Amino acid sequence: MSDEQLDSTPQLNTTLSSVWRTDSVDNLQIPPKTPMEDGLGFPVPGGAWALSWTIPPTSTAGEDQEGITEAGDLPSGGAHATDSIDINVVTEGTVVFTLEDGTENTLNTGDTIVVNGVRHTWRNPGTQTARILSFILGAERTSNQ
Repeated sequence: MSDEQLDSTPQLNTTLSSVWRTDSVDNLQIPPKTPMEDGLGFPVPGGAWALSWTIPPTSTAGEDQEGITEAGDLPSGGAHATDSIDINVVTEGTVVFTLEDGTENTLNTGDTIVVNGVRHTWRNPGTQTARILSFILGAERTSNQ
């Protein structure tokens, strides 16, 4: 939704920057897409998962995993969508986040991106392993009508 520097608010001896906020994780307000089908057990609506994961240098996450990438998917392969709201923090390296329409965002160490059930890929163009810390909130996919 945006790619900009966050506003900050002084609070006692700290500074707060709101990255993203919702009052519920019940629904994703987008039309359904083909979800990634895997054995990882993404959380059910209302559930949560925190995980750290890596992408090797000069590769795309999921590009060789059977059942995730199909011909005609995003140019970089590894395209997937999940029924979840994912808060992702790049903790090491550089990744390129690509949406279904081809829009790309390059994220570096310390950058955060919130993914709301959209079809996307993650690519590491660098020469070092990229590491991402993700907080995944299970959601129910509904039509926005």
